[in-house]
Amino acid sequence: MKENIREEEILKIVKEYGEVSRLELAETFGLTSARISKVTKNLLEKKIIIEKSVGESSGGRPPVYLSINNEKFKDILGINLTSNRMLYITLGKINGEIFKKRKIAIDLLSKDEQEDILKVVDDIIGKEISQNPNIGALSIIITGSVDEEKGISVMSPHYSLKTPKVVEYFERKYNLPVLLENDVRAMVLVEKQIGSCKNVKNFVVFNLGEGIGSANCIDKKIYKGHNSMAGEAGHIVINTNSIRKCSCGKRGCLEAESSEMAIIKKITSEIKIGKYSILKDILKEKEFLTIKDILYGVKKRDFLVIQVMTEAMEYIARGLNILISVLDPEKIILVGEIFSSKFLMDTLKFELNKISLDVHSYAIETTKLGEDLYFYSPIAVVVENIFENRYFTQKYTKD
Repeated sequence: MKENIREEEILKIVKEYGEVSRLELAETFGLTSARISKVTKNLLEKKIIIEKSVGESSGGRPPVYLSINNEKFKDILGINLTSNRMLYITLGKINGEIFKKRKIAIDLLSKDEQEDILKVVDDIIGKEISQNPNIGALSIIITGSVDEEKGISVMSPHYSLKTPKVVEYFERKYNLPVLLENDVRAMVLVEKQIGSCKNVKNFVVFNLGEGIGSANCIDKKIYKGHNSMAGEAGHIVINTNSIRKCSCGKRGCLEAESSEMAIIKKITSEIKIGKYSILKDILKEKEFLTIKDILYGVKKRDFLVIQVMTEAMEYIARGLNILISVLDPEKIILVGEIFSSKFLMDTLKFELNKISLDVHSYAIETTKLGEDLYFYSPIAVVVENIFENRYFTQKYTKD
């Protein structure tokens, strides 16, 4: 029988179950009810947990269910810099409730603002805090490689940062606890907490936007790797004969071949050298094609678009097959506007079935959360860290 237990261990279970009785806690940890009552009494006095409801009696005293006291924790301000060139701003609570959200298109910002995105984020934080003094934590999500333990953006190919020490910068300025996380790892947390992977132990999230990234959940925990860079699926070299250079400096990366930007560049260049496409007239009216234009071409079965997109799906299938072979996931969640096309999804599954082993059994589907995935991501990071990260928890808890 376990003799000692830390408060954090009990709090993790209360958080996970939502509501739990003292008897259930005693059974979970193999402790006496008296020992559990002693620890929970201390937590009740601190007002970190509350007695929320009373259950039905089975003959003795009815069980009293404990829950996290949401009022003990201040509001969360979340900033999400995504690979689709959107900045999502969220105000929410520790129980997952979101009470304010808005988004900003990065491309509508001035050139100076785009070159110093940290200042844009800083201005947003300053204004939100001035309007809501109850903000008690900042959660920042960004693309690229992130060392969340050090609070550093190691490499963000889609955004220009004046300093990689994001956590240190904002903690010093606002005297608030700050969390920093990679965008796709945050998506994994969202799918695990409120998405279609709540009861899935092993799964992969594959995100396709301006770039390509993935993140892996193994036995209900995010696998980050030795250098906190696990999941950089976009930088798997998929075409060794390619001349296309990736943002990382290599040639033939999956991101350089099959990301939204790569697809748009391929189709645009083919049209400009004389290849026929119904998108030619659209390109005459504006400087750049969009992914919506590409999906229109797919819907109309434009030969050039179908040719390029079939190749892109083949490369994506190769990348996914590597992840499947190494990780053996139960489920793969796809994120990206491209996957809204049934034709492209059917093509991807066909290409994947050609090369994957029959013994692998997995489900592959698109996220069901839509834009809520981006809005909820910063909240999900806080929910994951509370009671896990002692420094963050202590600073975030109200006095």
